[in-house]
Amino acid sequence: MIRLGRRRIPVVVQETSIDGFTLTVAAKYASRIQISGPWELEYADSRTEVHPQWIFNAPDGNAQLAVRRLRDLTKPDPIRSSWWPTFKRNRYKQSDNSTIAFGGLVLTFIAVLGLPGIGEKLGSAHYIRAGILWVYNGIHMELKNWW
Repeated sequence: MIRLGRRRIPVVVQETSIDGFTLTVAAKYASRIQISGPWELEYADSRTEVHPQWIFNAPDGNAQLAVRRLRDLTKPDPIRSSWWPTFKRNRYKQSDNSTIAFGGLVLTFIAVLGLPGIGEKLGSAHYIRAGILWVYNGIHMELKNWW
């Protein structure tokens, strides 16, 4: 579909290239084509502003157009972000906070298991405290060597 101002004219895309498109317009719509103002081509879920290069009127009444791309008018998809982690791999790298939220959730879970009341009843407080002390002592020893 090509838009000429307010008019919409159905077209068939014959060829595509880096520079533009070659279009065919049916005979009953060929008389409506005017070379004025910007044109918009809606093709394959995208909108492109195009400029006509040449028009060929075939003997059967159809018109063949060559149009050159000017700029892409397609609106980009919105970037979706979430605090919860996703388990599928994204095709595009996005900056979202789901990894940070998941890390915070794991740390909160470990902290709850290490509390004196809950951790003592479950028997996990001793192991969590020992693990935290082991990490703390390792970091302390490394920093001590730097100073």
